[in-house]
Amino acid sequence: MGLAVSIGSLACAVDQDAEGAESLREGFRHVNRVLIANGLPSHIEPEAMPDLADRSKLSSMPYAWLHYLRRAVAFARQAPGAFCPVREDENPAADERIDEELSVFMNSHLICHSDCEGFYVPIDFPGPLYDVRNDGLPGGILGSSQRALQEVVQAAPLLSISLNDTNVSDATARGIADEAEGSHPYWIERKVWLCMFERLRHSIEYRCAVVFG
Repeated sequence: MGLAVSIGSLACAVDQDAEGAESLREGFRHVNRVLIANGLPSHIEPEAMPDLADRSKLSSMPYAWLHYLRRAVAFARQAPGAFCPVREDENPAADERIDEELSVFMNSHLICHSDCEGFYVPIDFPGPLYDVRNDGLPGGILGSSQRALQEVVQAAPLLSISLNDTNVSDATARGIADEAEGSHPYWIERKVWLCMFERLRHSIEYRCAVVFG
């Protein structure tokens, strides 16, 4: 079992899994309830999508891997000069800078979000949105694809990822995707970075949600 990070989930389910499609529609009804409660437009999830080229080759990952990227984002936001690899005996989720984001700042879309289920939608809003009614939004927190992508881009220099403005070249993406285990001090962070970068940019371009599940 691991964390699946997908886009176009409803379009895929409509073709292959009627029960799953209805479950996703229910999730999106809660997404829109939270958006509307915060004075934002509703999200219309497409039920048909073109084939998308995924340069990351990482459709799912161990749950722990996400915290490696979250730690990098926390350092990028607070202390980029102090960033260093995670030690073998260290739990990245327990880093004090992640705790600071969760308990003090509470405005990181990548960090202040469920690590096992939930949505990012292609609507720009400043802080994560909480289901204050605790009334069925998967994960309980809704993120903005635009804001999460900004955080991912901000962390790129810490992971030695070269960007052209806010884009990553095919050659750079291919190099990260093909990196062998242990071949780079930040090999886990880089693979999760590319996965999230790809999902979030496609979310914005095709107006569909990123789904954790």
